[in-house]
Amino acid sequence: MSHSFFLWGMRILAVISFSLMLLTLIYLSPYSDPNSFRQSVSINIMIFETSLFFALFAGFSLLLFWIRTLKSKNLRRQELNIFAGVSIRQGFLLALTVLILLIMQSFQILVWWDGLLAVGAIIMAELYFLAK
Repeated sequence: MSHSFFLWGMRILAVISFSLMLLTLIYLSPYSDPNSFRQSVSINIMIFETSLFFALFAGFSLLLFWIRTLKSKNLRRQELNIFAGVSIRQGFLLALTVLILLIMQSFQILVWWDGLLAVGAIIMAELYFLAK
């Protein structure tokens, strides 16, 4: 994958997912129909969390790629493509971490040691990829 394809793809994904998240917050109120409260809430929450995940994934990936390119000067195309791949992986893991913590908080089971266990599991997954 080339880094220019990565940049444009992530920008488009970020715009679409942020706009979908905004539309979800504006138009899909969980209290709009009290008769079908359970169904509408679960669908609205799934749509919101999916759009939040993709928005965070794109945002973290772009931010990590930008930080990597700021650190290094005179980069070749191959190095930029490697940075893009690493940024995608780490952006995915960061977005997954935030989403796991938010889901745990929504079920009211998030305490500091459970949060540390979730973050530790994600860090172990990243260390596995770095060692490989």
